[in-house]
Amino acid sequence: MSRRKNYSNQQPEWFSWIWILAIIFGSGVVASYLIPIAILGGIGYGIYRYQRQKRVRIEAKQASIGRIEDLKAVIGQADRRIKELESYQEYGKKEDYQDLALQILPQLTYIKNVAKELRDEIPASVYQRIQTKITTVTEEIDKQLQKIEREKRQKEAQPKKTSIEELAPELVATVRNIQIDHEAILQKISQSESNNKEELTAIHQSQMEHYEDILEGYLKIKASPKDFYNAEERLAKAKAAIEQFDLDLDEALRQLNEADLRDFDISLRILDKKKQTETGF
Repeated sequence: MSRRKNYSNQQPEWFSWIWILAIIFGSGVVASYLIPIAILGGIGYGIYRYQRQKRVRIEAKQASIGRIEDLKAVIGQADRRIKELESYQEYGKKEDYQDLALQILPQLTYIKNVAKELRDEIPASVYQRIQTKITTVTEEIDKQLQKIEREKRQKEAQPKKTSIEELAPELVATVRNIQIDHEAILQKISQSESNNKEELTAIHQSQMEHYEDILEGYLKIKASPKDFYNAEERLAKAKAAIEQFDLDLDEALRQLNEADLRDFDISLRILDKKKQTETGF
């Protein structure tokens, strides 16, 4: 009985081949559908990626165009304010100049940085023109602001004249001479043909600031000697330093004047030589 049962459960060999053929045939049918679907899916994904990248490029381009337009607007506003600044300078409105200049400087820095970020989006000549103008205008504004600050310090020092007359009459003549020499030296430097005018002016202004510090300390001690240590000794040293500075300015002014007479000396030597030739001596 067991043999009959085992025999009945066994399937014919040809039945297995039918299953294999069915699987192969079914796979072919499925593949015939899946391959076109996969190809279409790949094409669709490629189109999607292309459109997405195109949209990103368009959005980036539009953003750059928007930033360029904003930059143009800021540059236009800065140009108008610079013209206003030049008007203040022309009419001597120093406080207005200073206030507006302090507003313009950050704006110029902003323009410079944005232009640098958009360098690849704007013509090279335009970029270079923007950077050159910003550098030139910034340097001029800085120069004028420094000049205004110097004039303010000098103006603040003017009331000391009354204090000097009251507290230190012994220095009145010296201080007056220093002020005269100071103005004469600045004028000589500005009128000279030297290539280092700014350096000479800066050196002289630095010396004047040291002198003003010494003079201010001298007057403070003179006003109340008992409130300071070694008052007499410090006053004597300060007075000697101020008087020496007066002599130094005299020497500096003489040297500047001598520089103006170089052509004069050359002309004299030429005339003397000509005279000697004519007389035979």
